[in-house]
Amino acid sequence: MKINFLKKIFSKPDAKGDVKRTHILQLVVGLVLIVFLNIVGYYVFTRLDLTAEKRYTLSPSTKKILKSVDDVVFIRCYLEGEIPADYKRLRNETREMINQFRSYNSNIEFEFMNPNDFKDKKEQAELYQRLFEKGFQPILKTSEQKDGQMRQYIFPYLEITYKGEKKIVSLISTKGTGEESIINSSVQNLEYNIYTALRSLITTSKERIAIIRGHGEWDLPYMWDFISGINDFYAVDTVSLNEKLNSVTDRVYDSIHPNDVKIKNKYKALIIAKPLSVFSYKDLYILDQFVMHGGKILWLVDPLLCSMDSLQASPQTYAITNFTGVEDPLFRYGVRLNTNLVMDMQCAKVPIVTGVYGDNTPQFSYFPWNFFPVITPNSNSIITDKINPVKMEFASSIDTIQNDIVKTPLLVTSSNTRIMNTPAIISLEMLKQKQDPRLFNMSNLPVAMLLEGKFTSAFQHRLAPEMLENQVIAFKDKCDTTNSMIVVADGDIIRNDFSKGQTLPLGYDRFTKEMYGNKEFLINCVNYLCGDKDMIPLRSREVVMRKLDQAKVDREKMNWQIVNVALPVIIVILIGFVIGFLRKKKYVK
Repeated sequence: MKINFLKKIFSKPDAKGDVKRTHILQLVVGLVLIVFLNIVGYYVFTRLDLTAEKRYTLSPSTKKILKSVDDVVFIRCYLEGEIPADYKRLRNETREMINQFRSYNSNIEFEFMNPNDFKDKKEQAELYQRLFEKGFQPILKTSEQKDGQMRQYIFPYLEITYKGEKKIVSLISTKGTGEESIINSSVQNLEYNIYTALRSLITTSKERIAIIRGHGEWDLPYMWDFISGINDFYAVDTVSLNEKLNSVTDRVYDSIHPNDVKIKNKYKALIIAKPLSVFSYKDLYILDQFVMHGGKILWLVDPLLCSMDSLQASPQTYAITNFTGVEDPLFRYGVRLNTNLVMDMQCAKVPIVTGVYGDNTPQFSYFPWNFFPVITPNSNSIITDKINPVKMEFASSIDTIQNDIVKTPLLVTSSNTRIMNTPAIISLEMLKQKQDPRLFNMSNLPVAMLLEGKFTSAFQHRLAPEMLENQVIAFKDKCDTTNSMIVVADGDIIRNDFSKGQTLPLGYDRFTKEMYGNKEFLINCVNYLCGDKDMIPLRSREVVMRKLDQAKVDREKMNWQIVNVALPVIIVILIGFVIGFLRKKKYVK
């Protein structure tokens, strides 16, 4: 019965058949099919992204955070109005990105507001004042109009509100030198910036990270930009070990069996940034046991001490050994920090006074300084893939030790490298001397290394007698599961510079105005150690800007307009003519 019904619907009607009824039935079936597909599409969401770099595909980490959004997220964008073309592109990409977020969660709501669209100047001034108080730093742009030049403030910011909490997101990236490069970088970072803000608003508890103090490490202002970069993801503390067993671990003692101790790390990871004094035996033991219980450590250690400050006070200085005591446990874990200085032909430039202008203003010239190697990151590692070159200062090389630990070089020197062993004399006269390329006959020396595996304690068979007698220390001689740590033979890699009392971005060279990838590298290191590996490709995502050839556009503009307007009309007319001709030929017979 059903088969006959379907045959009746889709069979070709003869001259005597009920053509009208057949067409009505076909229409009904078509409508039912369309409704069915829409219902399926409502419950089964999918998108097709045909771009080479998957530009319109959100990362798994973004989709995961969107699933946890259970209330309205309101996003207000202030990049609207009559703005320059590059900023219009950033605005359009921002709108597209927010729409993608909304397609995965209907709780995402947004509004684009023009902060310059006020007839009443008083109201506009009040809005500006509110935005300034929130931390907005507008960009003053001057554009040519028919009636002259127009000056206006541009506010490239998002204001994200979730459950009463607000987060301000800057759309402008710190990467790039020219405006076009900065806009392109800003477009690439859109998903990451919005994701970071959402995660900060949604996450109620953060993993804890500690910066070790008490051994001459960098003061916090010199690490401020790095700390600000990880503060959205982790709760950052400072800790002094002071030979206290519970400084980085929680120890719960059994009241009935005092020798039974349950140990749990307080922190997910520790950061040791350029220690200058010796770690005591007990402090090294505390760090070792932190690792044995699954804790991660980012070691930023200078095997030799040398600084540009010393060279400014004296025409030459000595690079001296910086013995801190961490060399021994690191050797047991699988690496040796060499007491040498790396010199690289691929290096940064430093300013030197070479003369004086007529008004007694010093004249600077820039010379390549081989002790400041510029490292091209290893593209084979997720930590260093797609980040800018990293600038190091007075770095040393790292050797690996044969054991069961997997070693992955993260930063290696160029193919034109040499080393200067201690004792080394460093002089600014070396800047003015042309270096002999034949002396730079070494290549690919590791200066940063990732270690992964089941680490064996550096104190195995080496505990002090008094510690062996003390059972409550609960010594552990090996990791139960695979652990990881990162060792960088340069403590200056984390230091941000200052200008007129203001903190400069980490990796920014205030002399050459270049932006290096130090911050991205270090944040990637922390993300990797803390198990947030899915965030790393999101931060380094590339979106190719395929700009049109403006000369070709101006030359062929009219031709393409005619094609786009006239060609579809001609095609429709031809199709209609062919269908009419075929129907006439069919039914006339």
